[in-house]
Amino acid sequence: MSTIPFTNVRSLMAALSKAMNFIDPALESHHERTAYLAYFIAGEMGISDQLLNLTIYTAILHDIGFIGGDIVRKNHSSDECMKMYAKIGSDMLSDLPLMGSIARSIRYCHHPYSELKRIIAQNPEDQNAARVAAIVHLADFVVTQLREDVPVLNQAESICAAARDHREKRFMPEAVDALSRISRYEFIWMDLMHNPSFLLLFTGDILKLSLENTLKLTLLASRLIDYRSAFTCMHSAGVAASAYQLAKLSGMSEEECTKMAIAGNLHDIGKLSVPNSILEKPGKLTPKEYNIIKEHPYYTRLILLDVEGFETIRDWAGFHHEKLDGSGYPFHCGADRLDPGSRILAVADIFSALTEERPYRRGMDKEKTLDILYGNVKNGDIDGDVVALLRDHYDTVNTYRDQLSHIAGKRYFDTIHGEASIEA
Repeated sequence: MSTIPFTNVRSLMAALSKAMNFIDPALESHHERTAYLAYFIAGEMGISDQLLNLTIYTAILHDIGFIGGDIVRKNHSSDECMKMYAKIGSDMLSDLPLMGSIARSIRYCHHPYSELKRIIAQNPEDQNAARVAAIVHLADFVVTQLREDVPVLNQAESICAAARDHREKRFMPEAVDALSRISRYEFIWMDLMHNPSFLLLFTGDILKLSLENTLKLTLLASRLIDYRSAFTCMHSAGVAASAYQLAKLSGMSEEECTKMAIAGNLHDIGKLSVPNSILEKPGKLTPKEYNIIKEHPYYTRLILLDVEGFETIRDWAGFHHEKLDGSGYPFHCGADRLDPGSRILAVADIFSALTEERPYRRGMDKEKTLDILYGNVKNGDIDGDVVALLRDHYDTVNTYRDQLSHIAGKRYFDTIHGEASIEA
C-alpha cells in the first residue's frame, strides 16, 4: 500500500477530541481544557517538543477508558475505578501505530505522584511516560475544580492552593510549581474556560499519516463506539469489513477500498451522543428516543468535517442512513447525491447489523438476511445492484465480516471484562 501522506495526526486528534465530548455530557470540553492547561504546565517545565506533543495527546485521550464505565464501577472502588479506566484506555491504544507512547502515559494518568516515583524506580524506561502522566494528572485535577458559576479569575488562587496542598504526595512538585508560576497569566484561565480548543490550532505537530496508518488509527474510533456496550462490540468492525469487500468486488481501487473501510470504522462515531439506555433498549423505541438516534449520522459528519483528506470519507460515513428515495435521515439525500461509496456503506451497515451476533440473539442466516435486504430494495431504500453483488458473493463477504467481527468482539471482552490487575 502507498506510503504517500494522506492526512495528519493533529487533524485526526482534533476529531477525536470532538468525539470525546460525547462520551459523557459532564465531560464536555474537559479533554480540551486538560490538554490546554497541560500544554502550558509542560512548557513552563521546559520539556522537549516531543514530550510536549505527547502531553497534549495524552491529555486529549486520557479518559477514553470511561467507555467501560458501568462495568468498572460495579466491580471496583472509586480509586481502583480511575486506575482501571486508565488501563482500559491504555489497552485500547496499545496496538495502534504511533500510539505506544500515549498508551503508556495514559496507563499512569490516575496514579498519585507517590506511586509514580515507585513506578519509575521499578521501570526506568517508563520515566517519560510517568512524567507526562503526572502533568496530565495535575491539569485534570485543576479542570475538575473549575466552576461555571464563578468568574474564573476568582477561582485561580484557591485552585492553585489546593494543588499545593497535595504537592509531593498526589502531584509532582515540579508540575505544581510550574502551575503556580503560569497562574499569573490571566489569559490562560480565560482561554481555559472559553476557548480551550484553540490549542489544537497552534500546536506544531502535523505528523503526516499514510492511508494505511490512517486506517489503523481509526480502529481507535471504532473501539470508542463499540466498547460502550456488548450489544455493539462487533458492529463497526463488521461494517468496515463488509464495506471493504463490497467495494473491492465492485471494482473500486485499493485506495478507495481502504477509504471505505475507514468510513466503516467511523460511521457510528456520532452514536457516542446516544445514551446506552436507548442503544440497549430491547423493545421498540418511542418517537422521542428515535429522534435521538436520528441525530447520530449528523454528529458523525460533524466530527469528521475538518479532518484533512476526509472529504469523501465523511460523506460515506455521514450518509449511511440516507435512502435512495430521499426518506432517510438526517440530510434526506436522494439517489442523485448518494454515490457508489455511500450506497455500499448503507448496505454494509444493514447487512452487518442483521448477521452479527448480539447478546440477545444469534445473527440471521443467509436466506433471512437477503430477504430483508431485498425488502429494503423494493421500498426504495438501498441500491439493488449492491445487494445483488452481496448475494452473488455472500460467503466471501460474510466470512470476512465474521472474522473481523469476532476479533473485535474478543478484544472488547478481554479489555472491558478481563480480570487484568490494576497494579502498576
